[in-house]
Amino acid sequence: MVALSLLLGACVTVRPSMSSKKKEQLVATLTQLGAGYMQRGKFDVAHHELRHALNIDPDNSRANDVMGLLYARLGDDDKAEHYLRKAIWAQPRNSDAQTDYALFLCQRGRLKDADRHFRAALKNPLYKSPQLADTYAGLCALKVPDNLRAEKYFRSALVIDPALPVPLYYMARISFSQGQLLPARDYIHRYFKVAKPSPRPLLLAVRIERALGDRDAAASYAVSLRGMFPDSPQAQQLRALEGR
Repeated sequence: MVALSLLLGACVTVRPSMSSKKKEQLVATLTQLGAGYMQRGKFDVAHHELRHALNIDPDNSRANDVMGLLYARLGDDDKAEHYLRKAIWAQPRNSDAQTDYALFLCQRGRLKDADRHFRAALKNPLYKSPQLADTYAGLCALKVPDNLRAEKYFRSALVIDPALPVPLYYMARISFSQGQLLPARDYIHRYFKVAKPSPRPLLLAVRIERALGDRDAAASYAVSLRGMFPDSPQAQQLRALEGR
């Protein structure tokens, strides 16, 4: 399959008579191929397809964006940033590129710059996935830490999609930290309706119910945590919480 892809890529030539529309379609196809190979871990083939796309159209925003993501996966931050910035330069309203660059910056601790690009992505009324940018922006704000900003982003994400597990969990955690126990319970209940149990949410649920004085509910969550994840750090914390 890899050899066939390389052969096909080598055989595709851009003729002088090729229309702009066909060139655009070819670049889109090559970029899609590159993204697919990158997701499957075939980085050399992904690079080949993306390099071909950029040889045809060096300023294609999507191709530059995916090439930037590829170099980030390869650990070459300088090249990754070069291509991610070029993707935004080529098309500032490409909200996917703005979000990808913001996430890249957030992961490297450049939190203020990251927030600026998240906000740029969210300014586009035609952005198809603003709830994702809101979620990532909320997670980035927690690193500052800035719970108020994180809460704003998570609330915005949940307005668009009320069943997003990550914002639901973190809104439960933020509400609990603020002493807002009933909202915290509501968020964690909603979380368990859309996500499988895992150690951190289960321990948070125990703490919420204990704070509300519902021993039966707290015990039920505790049983699930001990039974499903007995060796987790959260199970150890639970034992400490129970004085065992």
